[in-house]
Amino acid sequence: MFLCSPWASSARAEIFDGPGFEAINWNMHIADAERALGSRVARVRNDHTGSEYLRAASYHYLGCPYVLLLNFDNPGGTLSEIVLTHRGDAKAEATEKSCRDGLSALREKMGRPISLDAGVREWRLKATTATITVIEGRRGDLQIRYSAK
Repeated sequence: MFLCSPWASSARAEIFDGPGFEAINWNMHIADAERALGSRVARVRNDHTGSEYLRAASYHYLGCPYVLLLNFDNPGGTLSEIVLTHRGDAKAEATEKSCRDGLSALREKMGRPISLDAGVREWRLKATTATITVIEGRRGDLQIRYSAK
């Protein structure tokens, strides 16, 4: 669970409130975050921009498996964005109950979507330390973006 959400009170720039993620904050550089997360993440280079980021192929959040990306401002910059991507199952009944429950709780906390277009819903909240954007696709795909302020 993320700690930078508006329903959690924290003046610090903490982001994660889960095993092994307690030490991550918006002021970290890629090497610091990589040390804090250890073998849970791999350092990857974007072929187009040359920028490096951290990637965890399987991170469980809200009862669902996500791909986790930690993006950093320019080379040598600090953490700028956290992206969690969940690929939904075309058959809703195939989705585990814990995942459905977790996503329902997230929708409830986020409130009404700011847009609904062709079955795609979008929510956005500005929290103390980040802007949180959630985009849900027609097939149950979900992307959660935490961007540093």
